[in-house]
Amino acid sequence: MPQLPGARVRSRKGGSAWEVRAERLDDLQALVACSVGRAAIERLEVEVAHWRPPVEGWIGRPGIPRIGDLAIELRGTGVRVRLGLTRPVDAALGLAAVVRCLRPVARDRGPELTFGPGLPAAAASLAGTVHDVLPAEDVSDPHLRRCDVLLVGEGDPIADVERAVTVVVGDTTWTRDGQPFDVDVDPTVHRPVGRRSTGPRTVARATVTSDRVTFEAPDARIVVGRRLAEADVAALRSVGAVVADALPVAIDHQLRACGILVARPDEELPADDLAWQARSVHERRHALRQFGPAAALDAWPSVSIVLVTHRSDHLEHAMRQLGGLRYPRLEVVIGAHGDRVDPAALWELAQDLPFPATVVCIDGTCTLGDALQACSDRAEGDLVTKMDDDDHYGAEHVWDLVLARQYSGAQLVGKALDWVHIAAHDTTVFRPVYGTEKYAGFVAGGTILISRGDLAAVGGWRPVPKSVDRALLDRVLADGGLVYRTHGLGYVYVRRGDGHTATVRDEHFLTKTVATYPGLLADEALGTAGGAA
Repeated sequence: MPQLPGARVRSRKGGSAWEVRAERLDDLQALVACSVGRAAIERLEVEVAHWRPPVEGWIGRPGIPRIGDLAIELRGTGVRVRLGLTRPVDAALGLAAVVRCLRPVARDRGPELTFGPGLPAAAASLAGTVHDVLPAEDVSDPHLRRCDVLLVGEGDPIADVERAVTVVVGDTTWTRDGQPFDVDVDPTVHRPVGRRSTGPRTVARATVTSDRVTFEAPDARIVVGRRLAEADVAALRSVGAVVADALPVAIDHQLRACGILVARPDEELPADDLAWQARSVHERRHALRQFGPAAALDAWPSVSIVLVTHRSDHLEHAMRQLGGLRYPRLEVVIGAHGDRVDPAALWELAQDLPFPATVVCIDGTCTLGDALQACSDRAEGDLVTKMDDDDHYGAEHVWDLVLARQYSGAQLVGKALDWVHIAAHDTTVFRPVYGTEKYAGFVAGGTILISRGDLAAVGGWRPVPKSVDRALLDRVLADGGLVYRTHGLGYVYVRRGDGHTATVRDEHFLTKTVATYPGLLADEALGTAGGAA
């Protein structure tokens, strides 16, 4: 039986039943990776000593066939899950089903991941995606390629199995078809959940010895091993920056992925909220993109932007915003809504975009919800994100949403409404009223991102003339899904008095502000460095 420092297994009933005790969910995830091919089981009882749902009352979906019974019970600070199956399955499949009940996992269309035996605990970041395993004696349909992407431990004990891609998982280096990748960030653990737009600014000093790192903050002393566990990330949530001469490479990457600044002792830290958050967001983007498993798997989903416009005077601004976006797998579907927009002129403008564009003609009698649905129906990307024709978007805006979906596992993600340009007052306000990096019930409508599958599963966009964003949020929440609100950087909501679909008065956005700036605040981090529309 696999035994790990934070997880213990006891086998019963001739090996067909496992009792598992794990300290935290990351310990259980490591056990999933190490259990492939170890046993066939029909019953699981899993206790996690420290666990709470992302929102009260949430329970995930096990995503495994032939469930005989399933019980989930909160117990003190933790949870107990009992899972019974009507036929034996690989232990890793049963444990992964339990993980999906306890942690949100986003699943995209695309190649299937197949997990082979001999994987190290380093594959824990993929535990929630385990739906197919390959014991050495497995015999599959001869007419179907057995594996799309096969993940194995070093040594590839099943080299004769047909696959399209092989990924060899090592403790810190993963290799895809001979190309090495440094993978020391687990997005399910090393993530910025709980980071606010205004801090924290607490600085901790780090001391490194041969086997541990000690963080000394004004109100805490935190000692960690050679990588950050889930408990360490929680303990460091009140720390905004770590100062050290040098850190172990993995710890450095993991801190940055959590949104914590890493600085040298002689380095000056940012002086204000915008500069602090801009650096934090820049570094977490890089760490999550470069050092997480998706880079090694080449698993970034394709994204379709849907943009509906009925205002010809906003077209050039919208094209500038679209043209400045950076994401490797991107397309745009633009809806020409009504007779005020010339589809031919719109198509001509779209030819200058650096990615494929489709123009959809939509009758002016259609509601905004109908128009968004018509565009979404033409979308080919794995994910669909909504953009508005008059707002401002930073170059990394799509990346921010894709990363937030990856580490939150939420069905719908979007940005906070932190930055607003009020056109009637020619004023930009920083108004961080809504907490960032958290599961929530509201996101900025011009930033919504959802998979095409999840959009279809909740019935698509409602055919309403306004409040279409709220209607979709309500559908996702009513279906038991999760909404996640990431940071607001790289998005400026523009308030105009020319028939805007929102019903809140401009004056509302002049309250509860932290900072106010004359005109449109020009800043690259906000996507406004080019000036006003």
